[in-house]
Amino acid sequence: MKKLKIFLVFAIIIGMGMVFSNAVSISQANGQIEPPLADGELHPGESMIIEKQVTTSEIPPVVDICLLEDETGSFFDDIDNLQGTTSSDIYDAITTKSPDAQFAVAGFRDYEPPYGSPGDHVYHLLSAMSPDKNDWMNGVNALTAAGGGDWSEAQYDAIVAATGPEDLTDCGWRDPAITPGVQRVLVVATDATFHLPGVGKPHVNDATTTIATLQAQDIVVIGLKATGTDSELDGLAAATGGSVQPLSSDGANIAEAILNGLKEVTTDVWWNIKEGDCNEGLSVELIPAVHYGVTGGDTVDFTETITVYDDPELQGKTLECIVTFIANSYPEEGKPIGRQKISIYVPDTTPPELNCIETVNPRGNKIPPAGSTTLPGSKGGINDDGFYELLATDNYNEMLEIWVTDENGADPFGPFVSGDKVKITESKGVTPKSKPIGSTKGKADAISAHIMLNSDAIIYAIDASGNEGMSYCMVPPPPK
Repeated sequence: MKKLKIFLVFAIIIGMGMVFSNAVSISQANGQIEPPLADGELHPGESMIIEKQVTTSEIPPVVDICLLEDETGSFFDDIDNLQGTTSSDIYDAITTKSPDAQFAVAGFRDYEPPYGSPGDHVYHLLSAMSPDKNDWMNGVNALTAAGGGDWSEAQYDAIVAATGPEDLTDCGWRDPAITPGVQRVLVVATDATFHLPGVGKPHVNDATTTIATLQAQDIVVIGLKATGTDSELDGLAAATGGSVQPLSSDGANIAEAILNGLKEVTTDVWWNIKEGDCNEGLSVELIPAVHYGVTGGDTVDFTETITVYDDPELQGKTLECIVTFIANSYPEEGKPIGRQKISIYVPDTTPPELNCIETVNPRGNKIPPAGSTTLPGSKGGINDDGFYELLATDNYNEMLEIWVTDENGADPFGPFVSGDKVKITESKGVTPKSKPIGSTKGKADAISAHIMLNSDAIIYAIDASGNEGMSYCMVPPPPK
């Protein structure tokens, strides 16, 4: 079960307030995510659900491809069709979709007579793993067709030799510890049956030992079967998560066969949120945790639930999260193949809190004793002298403008700020007005304004989110 990149092809939104942006504002790995940015609005304690479809790419995002080619005489036309423009086309087709791909080329025949011909080789590395196109083409062009002896060949021993890791002449696979998520693919092309070990025979490996070696090295087999083969390649491919592709008698379809084989390489696809990639207060979960054995071009579904914690302190904040999608053999370290950015705004719905409290006279040296600050059942503090300090607080501690009006809807007076002190007089029939009070040059400067209204005063403030808070400042009418 190996690695393929994924594409988020679309998302269906279930829930409230979800808006998607088509702008590609986050860097992608080897996948394409549509849309890459999920914008939404949720209140504390609310959730939204996204039904997400994830489609694998046709080619693994980071792949090592070793072509192990039959070099016996019967394969002359297959080798001839592979060399030249065909090998160039194969390289271009793969690297276009998998820029980090690397390639190696090796050949096999058989042991010397009576199994093979004089000078035959069991395994011959022609070009070690490399990202360079010239290395790949030079390796392919170095393939030759000759010998072979009897019909069966030494494929099992050649595959084990190509697999390594002890023999330095193996294909030169990259180390997953250095290149996380690299997919190792051995493409075996042959038109013959496989020799088995036996008394007096030089052949060492059979299906069981070969499969064990392949699995130990995490190598997938793609078998290219021409006429004359049996079921040996089928067994190797099935045991390693690979596939078998038919090869025409002259190998003319080898490019198509290799690409089709890569499409059938399977991978596990899962998601992850790395530490620090999600703001505190935001929860993101996807179901299922992983899809196993996904082939190239297949589509799998994830149900994503985005939840804002039930915490009023989150109001007014934008919470972000990065979800990374990964391909490899779960739960091993895989290759990041795409990322989704989530941005959730938590609206501020808490209004400002306002109060007016009994305060000093204009000289600021005492609070007039008349009246009482609070009366049971009243709408606010009562101060017979009308001296009040205006107070306003908000959950963001922003500087608020305080306005003063009355129950009859007088044009508001202000703006004042929290801590300003005013005198309020209620006088029915008066034209509502505000005027300075005290002296700016002397000591009577504690009160900033004298406000005359037709009824009890109402103070209010509106915060940056449009939430309005209000309170009463109550004084009795002046005595007659």
